[in-house]
Amino acid sequence: MTSIRRYLVTLLIALLTLTSFLAALQSYRQSSAQAQKLFDEDLKALAASVLAPYQHTNSQTAANMAQANAIQLWQGDRLLYHSAQTPNTLVSPQDGYSEQNFAGKRWQTFRQTVEDLTVIVAQPLQDRLALSDQVVLASIYPVVLSLPFQALLIWLLVGRGLRPLLELARQLTQKKADDLSPLKLEQTPQELDQMLSSTNQLLARLDDAFAREKRFAADVAHELRTPLAVLQVNLHNAQQRWSEAGLADPDQIMPALQDGVSRMSALIEQIMLLNRTNPAHFSAKLQKLDLAVLCRDVVAELYPQIERRQQQIALEGDEQVLLDGDAFALKLLLINLVGNASKYTPEQGQIQLTLQQEGQKVRLLVEDSGPGIAPEEYSRVFERFYRVGGDRHQSGQPGSGLGLAIVQDIALLHQGSLTLGRSVLGGLAVTLELPLCHQSHL
Repeated sequence: MTSIRRYLVTLLIALLTLTSFLAALQSYRQSSAQAQKLFDEDLKALAASVLAPYQHTNSQTAANMAQANAIQLWQGDRLLYHSAQTPNTLVSPQDGYSEQNFAGKRWQTFRQTVEDLTVIVAQPLQDRLALSDQVVLASIYPVVLSLPFQALLIWLLVGRGLRPLLELARQLTQKKADDLSPLKLEQTPQELDQMLSSTNQLLARLDDAFAREKRFAADVAHELRTPLAVLQVNLHNAQQRWSEAGLADPDQIMPALQDGVSRMSALIEQIMLLNRTNPAHFSAKLQKLDLAVLCRDVVAELYPQIERRQQQIALEGDEQVLLDGDAFALKLLLINLVGNASKYTPEQGQIQLTLQQEGQKVRLLVEDSGPGIAPEEYSRVFERFYRVGGDRHQSGQPGSGLGLAIVQDIALLHQGSLTLGRSVLGGLAVTLELPLCHQSHL
């Protein structure tokens, strides 16, 4: 196929030409049949009119045929012959065609005079109109009856002509989030050639951009790990030697340096995790897992941190919730949610986890008794590197502003949703909803 336009125009012209020819042929045949029938009837009527004066009066066939037309024959002022329904008086006063009324009908008459003989013939106008209508209808019916057939053929031909466009739309619709392979069509028409080429070039550029982003984030984070580890060791050794030498640190320079290095190390780890859970790069390994068991494991893992802050944590709800998910990603999600709850909840505060299965969804509610977040900030805290209050957060806890961004990415990877609200404990309530079973689009 070289061009959709040329293909459709050629086929439609051929289709309309063929159907019009067939309709005209059928119309001609039916009109000819009606005309032949009309001419035959006129011949019979003429023959009956001529025979009527010479036949016996009980010959009904001749009489009926003669009544189809009206005839008068005059010689001078003397009436030589007239048909059964024609009056004895002159029905047409002048030669040629005219319309006259007699015998309760409207007639089309024709009068001709030769020497002293005058002949007048007439036909009922109603019969003439009925016959003409039959001829016209006979010519129109084939054309009208061919219209549905033409519409069906046009529908099929247009569908066939647009098949490459529909195939292109189907391939685009079925592409997964991480599938940036080029599109392919068996036959590419001229109208789609440029669009297909541009789309494939765009996909190639996106693939390269994602690959560069992935390599850059991973390489930078990896390269920074080593000097940060060396810096942490040297800071630790320097602090020990400073203490051994009995040097004072009234401005708390060394603890500030250690805190900065720790924050940078945590930030690098978060960046690597964010890059790993990015929907464009992340390839989930879905498996059947128990979210309740995963919650208990995360609580046990973070319990030393919670215990140091003398906080109380409880896990309530269903004891078993099976779903399809990626174990690493969901564990990372829970670590961020429970870790944030512990980080921003003051000492001796409360943390509550509630896990419930509702129909085909599972709902996890994580609440704390911390300061919470203002409602106008709910949408912004999912942005990368955004923290309420910036580095001067009222809790005094260090952070990078990536935790909730990672949580949201993981929820979207599992076709779930994440909403924020006010907790009954006084702090923040994070509601996570995940489908029990879903078709992954990763």
